[in-house]
Amino acid sequence: MKRFGKMAMVSSLLMLAACSGSGIREDLDQVLNETFDAEEDYRSVQGDLEEREKAEQLLFEETMALTQEQQGEVADQAQEALDSADERLGLLQTEKDSMQAAEENFAEIDSVIESAEEESVIADLEALKAQMLERFAAHDEFSEAYEELIARQKELYEMLQDDQSTLEILQEKAAEVNEQNEQVQLAVTEFNELTQQVNGLKDSTLENLSESEE
Repeated sequence: MKRFGKMAMVSSLLMLAACSGSGIREDLDQVLNETFDAEEDYRSVQGDLEEREKAEQLLFEETMALTQEQQGEVADQAQEALDSADERLGLLQTEKDSMQAAEENFAEIDSVIESAEEESVIADLEALKAQMLERFAAHDEFSEAYEELIARQKELYEMLQDDQSTLEILQEKAAEVNEQNEQVQLAVTEFNELTQQVNGLKDSTLENLSESEE
């Protein structure tokens, strides 16, 4: 059966070098750095999520290789997989809370926009705001898809614990899991692409601000 899990969510905001002086650029720099700092928990759980996904996948494959005569061992390993899935839900919640805090911090960009006077600067800041909000929305979509993936995986693990589950039933549920995983991977790709776009737009906006304040 195909591998399932997230295993691709690696993109994050790039940290900024501290700037000195005053003006719009410094204000924006502060907002972006505070947003970056708020995403620390999001970044910190990525490794744990990936490790659990890999271990869970291996555990699932080992469990599927067991025979009916080893149902006791199947049930134990399925429970271990269920526990792992619940741990991933906890890590995902940490990730979501971190991104929520980051979005709240980023809202301070409104005051930066209000203090700007040049139309070109305002346009750059508005574009950056729109791109970042789209990124946050993409993470919400990913979280929803990933939670659904975990729910379907848990259903599969619970079926493994039931000695009445046939191979056909298990394969059908595994197909559902893999189908949902495809949705997760699409959401991950969208989030990563938006993160890269935000990083590029952030750099160009800061560069333009530096030039306008010279």
